[in-house]
Formats: sequence, structure tokens, C-alpha cells
Amino acid sequence: MTTGDLQRKPIFLAARACVGCPFRHQGRIPATGLDCVGLIVHVATALRLGYFDRRDYRKIPGRRAISRAAEQAGFRPVAVSDRRAGDVVILRFGRTLEHAGILSDRGLVHACEKFGQVVEHRLDKDWVARITHIYAFPSIKEQD
Repeated sequence: MTTGDLQRKPIFLAARACVGCPFRHQGRIPATGLDCVGLIVHVATALRLGYFDRRDYRKIPGRRAISRAAEQAGFRPVAVSDRRAGDVVILRFGRTLEHAGILSDRGLVHACEKFGQVVEHRLDKDWVARITHIYAFPSIKEQD
């Protein structure tokens, strides 16, 4: 197990602790609601991984709105084949809609408007096919 793996476990555990929290567009507080970006902001803030908040996105984020913001905030790109629990994933729905979540040891944690709450589920081939970008939090260091 690497230092990076040890740093990632608190990330997905903090995300998992939000499962069941209500969905709210641009929400940043678990008790009142989170959206997909808010989940990542909450985890980063709770674990002191940095402050990355952005609210300059619409309810239906356009092409690369979330991935571009992640890159501007210093999130480090990760190859799909190198993805690990604790990484942030950007998924595409349709032609342009971007959505974000955090990989866990069980699959994916994300704020899902369809279900009205933060959920965790397995990452099957259909979900993997939606992945467009994977990022590590800027503070995660890859060391053996």
C-alpha cells in the first residue's frame, strides 16, 4: 500500500458519510443538500485538502465546465487504468452534460438529482463508459 492509497481512504470514507444527504443544486452543506461539485468541495474542506469551490456553473453544466474547473484548481489527471478509490471522476451524460463523483472501494459516490440524494453504487461497465476524466486531489502525493 502506498502513501497515496493511505491518503485516499479518508476521501472516500468522507464521501460515503454523505450518502443519504439530500440533493440541492450548488449545495455545500450535507444537512441542507449537496450537488456533485458540492460533495467534492465538502470532502476537500472537511479533510483540509484545499479550498476549490466554484459556483459559476449552471444546473446542467456544459461541456468541460466541471473538468476545466478541476484542472484550474490543480487536480492532477489520472489515467483511467490507474484510477483508485478516492479519485474524482468526471462523467458525461448525453453529448455535453458533465457530472462528478468520488470513486470508493465499492464503486462511485455522487450526488444524484434523479434520486434526490447522495448515493453510492457499483461502477459497472456502463458507468465506466461514461468516464471522461479522472483526477487526484492536488494534495495527494504518489509515493511507495
